[in-house]
Amino acid sequence: MKTRNAALGFAALLAVGCAESKPVPVAEPACITGPDWTCTRSGPCTVPELKGQLCSVGIAENITSLALGMDAAATRARVEMGAVVKTKVDGFTRTVQDSAFKMGTGEDSIQKIGSMSQTVVDETLHAVAVPKTYYNEKTRTYFALASLDAKTFVEALKGLKQAGSLSDQVKKEIDARAETVVQEWGQERDRAK
Repeated sequence: MKTRNAALGFAALLAVGCAESKPVPVAEPACITGPDWTCTRSGPCTVPELKGQLCSVGIAENITSLALGMDAAATRARVEMGAVVKTKVDGFTRTVQDSAFKMGTGEDSIQKIGSMSQTVVDETLHAVAVPKTYYNEKTRTYFALASLDAKTFVEALKGLKQAGSLSDQVKKEIDARAETVVQEWGQERDRAK
């Protein structure tokens, strides 16, 4: 009887111990398509060696030639970078034009800011590189990572200060706003996850 009670006591302790223990979480891979960067959205780079740069990913599928598939993915990465940069520059330009208008800057300066925005986009996109590519053989998917130095982008935005006769206050606002664009871009990406 003593042995049976001891066995029941041990079983009860084992049951309590098992009920209180928490399952060990199994780490899931961050990205099932390949390297982590293949699952990122456009914004500040998540790749350690590209810190301080902006990145976008291009994807191409079911292309039989490795060279053509990589070229297609690289082109799509550049197109994605171009679309995002254009959107950011357009939003920045509208904000600057609105500030200039509220501060009584001349109409010529406001128009010149608008016409300079395309130049900012063009100059910025000349600095885009494609430092990484990856091919997933199982899914026959090509990935390319386009990158752009964030400082180059910010300096291009600050170039809008050259538009006509802007007040010192508008120029200061351009500088301050340009410094926050990259940070806001990253926050938008993080919210979209």
